[in-house]
Amino acid sequence: MVDDEPNFVDLACLLKITPEAVLEKFGGSINASFFEAANIAGSMKLKGLVDFKSSYPGPNVVTVTDAGKAFIAEADNRSMEPLDALDNEVLKQLSGGKREPKELSASMNIRPRDLAIRIYKLNKNGLVVYELKNGIVEVMLTEAGFLKVKSTGIAPSPEAAKTQSTASATADPNAVNPQAADPNAKPKAKMNVKLAVVAVVVILVLVLAYLYVNGTI
Repeated sequence: MVDDEPNFVDLACLLKITPEAVLEKFGGSINASFFEAANIAGSMKLKGLVDFKSSYPGPNVVTVTDAGKAFIAEADNRSMEPLDALDNEVLKQLSGGKREPKELSASMNIRPRDLAIRIYKLNKNGLVVYELKNGIVEVMLTEAGFLKVKSTGIAPSPEAAKTQSTASATADPNAVNPQAADPNAKPKAKMNVKLAVVAVVVILVLVLAYLYVNGTI
């Protein structure tokens, strides 16, 4: 999947950003450590979803960009649409034991942005809940979600769920990913280097701010 495309972790973190949000306390907002929060914030900035307004030696304010606001607005608008077959497939995958968006995206061969919007839609409809912790999101069916799965007849048997979970861990390495053949796709290595650079810069800013506040510098 495309690494520089917004995903559900990004969306969940965007929803935690308030007008008073600052980079130094971002980890507390998203239930993550200092360094995990810095990495996530750097990734979101690289994707154009957030920006930082530095007021050194004061706190660094985190703001949602127009692109970030558009992502949230799109998710809100799509959440009001009727459930379709792909939404039901997400529920089916969850009932089979998958919990993380990355697992769902890989098993369904769906783009991270589209999956994020569908998870948000299912959450808004009370069919799933999610937990954001340490930079990872776990998505789970609610009671209404289980009933929906049962009513549509898409629930796998316990044996099928076990097989499905095992198959996820031993996915066919020869499976074709249509995006892998995209000549316009950015190399993952290049993206990872950019992400690492941004994360390092964010961490340095936070460290300097912390040292200044404590009188070390």
